[in-house]
Amino acid sequence: MVSKANWKVWVIMGAAVALFVTSGGLLMASNMGFKINTALTNGFVAPGPKGDNWRALPWNSPNTTYTALCTTFGNAGATKANIALFTVNPATGVGTTVNCAVGNAALIPVGGGIRVRVSGGVAPASPSNVVLVGSSNETAAFPTIQGGFVAPGPKGDNWLAPPYHTTWVTASNVCTTFGLLVGQGTVTRVEATTGVATTHSCGLAANNFNLVIGEAIRVRKNNAGNIVGTLPPHF
Repeated sequence: MVSKANWKVWVIMGAAVALFVTSGGLLMASNMGFKINTALTNGFVAPGPKGDNWRALPWNSPNTTYTALCTTFGNAGATKANIALFTVNPATGVGTTVNCAVGNAALIPVGGGIRVRVSGGVAPASPSNVVLVGSSNETAAFPTIQGGFVAPGPKGDNWLAPPYHTTWVTASNVCTTFGLLVGQGTVTRVEATTGVATTHSCGLAANNFNLVIGEAIRVRKNNAGNIVGTLPPHF
């Protein structure tokens, strides 16, 4: 599987020549097309966050709707009733939950993270990985970052899908892009296998974790004001 590899190393190699790592790797070429075999923690038991697989789709993707993404799981032989998808609108805190046995033709927000929960625990009915394909979108901006976060959320939880060819390497790079200084925001990743969340407070040294290819991150902006139209830094 693709683990906590340095994003910059992966992308520089991919931009120079097409690179394919057969053991759950990432395929990239000079036109920035992507193919990733991303691991999923299955056997989800409520309430989480253990088993919460927060994933980032390519910004140009055949999985434009929840139903389409459910079909991607189904092509792997999965029992769709064992798969649940979730996104949250940070402006309202309202989430969209989709059981893949039912589906939903609504569009998945581009640039936003999506949570995948897999119950059951036995493959292939409950998959332990999924292959995602797509390409970059050089003109698309991140969704609006909602400011004024007040605990506990999920209003103000900005789940973002970093592009696979981003120049971000660490959580502090994210803070810098969005101009978040000490006390103004945090960046969080959730390790699905353990349920442990690592949170980096912008402007400080502690918990400055490396980003993971194909994994979504949560940004909370504590101070007032939204951030609109930020283009992701990328190769």
